[in-house]
Amino acid sequence: MNNTESTIQYSLGIDISKKDFHAAILRHEDRKIIAEKSFPNTATGNKEHINWLVKHCGKAMAIQACLEATGTYGDSVAIQLHTHLSKVSLVNPRAIKNFGAMQLRRDKSDKADARLIAQYCYKEQPSAWHPPSEAQAQTKALARRLSQLKCDLVRENNRLEATSDKATRADIKDHIKAITKRITKLEKQLEELIQNNPENKQTLELLTSINGIGKKSGTQIISELPDLTNFPTGRELASYAGVTPRHFQSGTSGKTRTPMSKAGNSQLRKHLFFPAMSAMRYNPICKEFAERLKAQGKPQIVIIGAIMNKLLHIIYGVLKHQKSFDPEYLKKHAKSA
Repeated sequence: MNNTESTIQYSLGIDISKKDFHAAILRHEDRKIIAEKSFPNTATGNKEHINWLVKHCGKAMAIQACLEATGTYGDSVAIQLHTHLSKVSLVNPRAIKNFGAMQLRRDKSDKADARLIAQYCYKEQPSAWHPPSEAQAQTKALARRLSQLKCDLVRENNRLEATSDKATRADIKDHIKAITKRITKLEKQLEELIQNNPENKQTLELLTSINGIGKKSGTQIISELPDLTNFPTGRELASYAGVTPRHFQSGTSGKTRTPMSKAGNSQLRKHLFFPAMSAMRYNPICKEFAERLKAQGKPQIVIIGAIMNKLLHIIYGVLKHQKSFDPEYLKKHAKSA
């Protein structure tokens, strides 16, 4: 970040896709889109984009850029912008969608999306994004690759069950062995990467102090956890992961439903599922909470979602205060109050 927020004069909206990205510049002075252009999503395209920004906004680069958090396609663009602009923000795509609905949006195109994101950036001024460290980026990449291989393993096992052809079964079994070997190798690499990084090593020790989280699930959670300094409360972290409930009520019947929002990091939600199942049995706080929800007649899947939410709040507290999980903390605190 090169300048303070008070000096920002332009909002840059960027709509990312695999092959290219569309950019639109909104000038704060008159709230007009002064330039828009498409660039290839490559290193060359990123350089062209920076030169284009200098041309229209000046060398001071008093710009806040805003991109949707849509996976890996925008990573290189965001990192490049972070080294040049005053502020870069990554925003949940649903926030942009809801903002467009509020503006009674009628057009849907890459060009229109970039304009909408620029307008959102100007009006909402989303918080700053900070790129992950090299170790964090490598941990995330390895963990996601490991997750992909595990999905491949499940699919191959399903294919093995579905076929009786001898030659086909032999080929599938060979592939299963190869995938299993690669999974073992990546798990070892990921474990070494965590252990060789003091911060990640400490985080893993704190996470595994929580009943329900083991080393493997703790490693996966670390790979997707954002910088907690960007989240003032555990609820905001839960919203980032999309595990907060959404309250619905229709008409005057009084019947309500509260499904999980799922408006956030799907990978983090995925890594919380099995720890939540374990926490329902072995974590005193989560177990008591689950039993209370069950007594209220809540469906099992709703209970699991609520435990995922509770577990993430516990994770937030443990990491924020850098103290191991103590299931008796709330009781002690209540007695001393």
